[in-house]
Amino acid sequence: MDSVLIQWLRGLGRDGLAALLRDRPESWGARSLPHLATVLDSPGALQHALDQLDTGCSAVLEALCILGDGCTRDAIEQMLGDDPELDRALRVLQERALIRPDSPGVFRLAIPLRDARTAGLGRPVAKLLQPHVSNTARGISEALGLAPAKRKADTIQRIEEFMLDQAKVSAELAKAPGPTVELAMQLAHDDSTLGYTLGGPSPQSPDVRWLIDRGFLISRSQFTSYGGPFEMPREIGLALRESTDKPVLRPEPQTPPTPLIDSTEIDKAAALAAIGFADGVARLLEHCAANPLAQLQNGGVGLRVLKQVAKALRTDQHEVRLWLATAAAAELLSIDRAGCVVASNLADDWQQATPAQRYVQLARAWWQQPAAAMFSKVVDKPDPALLPRPDAFDRAFRKDLLAELSRWETGSALGEPNLIGERLAWKRPVRYCCADCLVDPIQVNWAEAEAVGAIAYGALSALGRCVDDEEALLSAATQLLPSAQETALLQADLTAVVAGTPSGRLAATLNLMADPEGRDTASTWRFSPESVRRAMDQGHTAEDLLGKLTAIARASLPQPLEYLIKDVGRRFGQLQVRNVRCCVLGEEALLLELSRNRSLSELSLHALAPTVLASSKPAKETLAALRKAGYAPVQQQTDGTVAVERTVVDRPPLLVDEPYFLAAPKPLLEAELRALAEDLLALPDEAPSGVALPGDPLIDIRIMPPDSLDETTDPFDDLAHFLAERTRLSGTELELLVEALEAGTDVEIEYRDQNGRSTTRVITPDDADEVYLDAFCHLREDDRQFRLDRIRSVSTVKPRRRRKK
Repeated sequence: MDSVLIQWLRGLGRDGLAALLRDRPESWGARSLPHLATVLDSPGALQHALDQLDTGCSAVLEALCILGDGCTRDAIEQMLGDDPELDRALRVLQERALIRPDSPGVFRLAIPLRDARTAGLGRPVAKLLQPHVSNTARGISEALGLAPAKRKADTIQRIEEFMLDQAKVSAELAKAPGPTVELAMQLAHDDSTLGYTLGGPSPQSPDVRWLIDRGFLISRSQFTSYGGPFEMPREIGLALRESTDKPVLRPEPQTPPTPLIDSTEIDKAAALAAIGFADGVARLLEHCAANPLAQLQNGGVGLRVLKQVAKALRTDQHEVRLWLATAAAAELLSIDRAGCVVASNLADDWQQATPAQRYVQLARAWWQQPAAAMFSKVVDKPDPALLPRPDAFDRAFRKDLLAELSRWETGSALGEPNLIGERLAWKRPVRYCCADCLVDPIQVNWAEAEAVGAIAYGALSALGRCVDDEEALLSAATQLLPSAQETALLQADLTAVVAGTPSGRLAATLNLMADPEGRDTASTWRFSPESVRRAMDQGHTAEDLLGKLTAIARASLPQPLEYLIKDVGRRFGQLQVRNVRCCVLGEEALLLELSRNRSLSELSLHALAPTVLASSKPAKETLAALRKAGYAPVQQQTDGTVAVERTVVDRPPLLVDEPYFLAAPKPLLEAELRALAEDLLALPDEAPSGVALPGDPLIDIRIMPPDSLDETTDPFDDLAHFLAERTRLSGTELELLVEALEAGTDVEIEYRDQNGRSTTRVITPDDADEVYLDAFCHLREDDRQFRLDRIRSVSTVKPRRRRKK
């Protein structure tokens, strides 16, 4: 437990600790200040914090890691120069607990960073020589021509002083043969490591031995000093590198040229896009209700179906993908037993809401989408729509994009979206690398933001500024979006026209007795004998329909429409159809006997003709009942021929797996952060049970063009957060699964396979990746992979009942 860090955290006070928690969301689950200190210094949390650094902070942190723990500000200025950016970067690093002031002008690094391999450089020579015996250090000192020392620590200090002098290192290397110099320069500019490589230099070659004897290469322990692997000390690497290989402070790129546009015009255009977006989803739901979308065998809606839907809705497949993904995320779509995409039960409630409420539900669902649905714009052969995509890159990029636009002056319009790439890459070098890597993400996410109404005319709209706040978004949408229309224009050509967005009640009334013809800025329905008869089939009379139309009509009902409804009502019911499951044919006397047989009362037999009886049961059940009563009937085909009975094998249909979308963690509000800070400060400084500081950090900080940090994956990241994004498990179930993964214990899971069948398994989890959970299955007695999104529940293993003897 780092008591110095704990006291530093306590000294921040409530507001300072709340600011730290805001910048380090991976620490929100801390139970005390010692636990918070442990989480902050864990490799997984540290890597998450490194991902959030801008290029300036990354360069300063690289310099700090190169200079080593406990370096001074003067040393940092000597490497990076006296730049105003340096003060800002040091302040940010300190606010995020990546560095801590030890004494005036001296900085300490977070624990995992103290041994980090920085910018492709090796560890300090003192760290490399620590596990070696004193004879190793003494031999290097003699080879370098240094004065002897009695103690090992003094010998290492003299070696370190020699290697920190670039002139002495260059002069010593000048004495080496040409191939040795080339090998040393290659290692200094590469990753400073010499290991076992096919065709590479042998550890016993003269060139390598020359470097080993003088400490230019040092084995990682005394037991591997003969065969390696070997590491070049950080001091040697810095002395041999050119100045261009060292971190450089790059200023923040200038804001691209952005002419100002009237915010009113921007919001008008955004409102039109928002109306079209919500109306497109509504039309899609109506289409799915009438024509369920078939899925491919492996799941997802294929390109052929997408193009058919796009043609029917008069749009393109990219917009259909956006509507499908958003509707699914808003829980407006479902999968029927045939595996087709249909409207869910919640779609009816959504249709009844106001236009602003409809839009907010869709916009919030789009905002939390892990992957962009319009990726098909930049991919030659895109995957089917509605397939689970575990990558959450687009969600983070979408938020960074709109956050950058929100910092500009209201009405600032960007003519070329790619111009924003340099600023985004500077702010997130680990995540985005460089501006060239953001060309496709900008094109896709910019197009989606315009389709949703967050961006219009190249500028951020009022809807885009508050898309991350549901209440503020609802308020803005209520002001910008027109209210729903409650009346329709009923015309003599048997059509109904609604200018604008129809209300849920108006749309339900027109859908009841008319067929939709088109929906755009105005929606049109057409009345026909078939549509009116369909309404009467649902129990409505002609008087009911005329009353409903009178309530929604702007003026009196057109005479042709009134005649149509009354004419259909007059002819409705002239013919009656009785539901007969099957008929029994035979002689009149025998059928009379059957109709009086009490054992056949369940068939509800009644005469249709002297030689025909109607049964209320299907043919199969009727045959079974007659045979049970002692008769010997035969089944006929529709053409009167005798049907030959055959055994039918039941083959249930394949249930297509329901698409699953990742959910982002809900951010804490300022009041919640302050409350959490107060709770942590009020608790005593006790060591957290079951939590230890990391012993072997895997952080690797390297320079990437342009002078950025490499993004690495850490296996010790927060498992609960990782699994929460990829499963539907509750908090208790997540704790059980995380405990089983860490301790290797058994748990019982309910798992749904690809055919939709649920089974209960006892497993011993071993590892988890983006999609699968690797575990030993006790049912199969073998290692198995389980899809994370198909795990329905996790519980403790139930004890088996012993049989009584």
